[in-house]
Amino acid sequence: MVRMDGAETRKERISQVAKTIQSALFQNKEVGWVSLSKMVAKIMIETGLTKHKIVEYLEILQSAGQFQIDLENEKIVRASG
Repeated sequence: MVRMDGAETRKERISQVAKTIQSALFQNKEVGWVSLSKMVAKIMIETGLTKHKIVEYLEILQSAGQFQIDLENEKIVRASG
């Protein structure tokens, strides 16, 4: 069995979070957004990650242009552009 180093594990987890969010946004494409709190809870259940880590990964993905986080309205919104 091959062990992954920390960076590989982190990369895999960020990718998993991105896929979960993109899938939810695609399923709700008519609305164009998903609930931030519901997505964080879903990811916590699926991955076992803490809320702190999920928020950290969401910030990384937002900086990469994957989507926008609307904290005022508690939404994750499709990236415009």
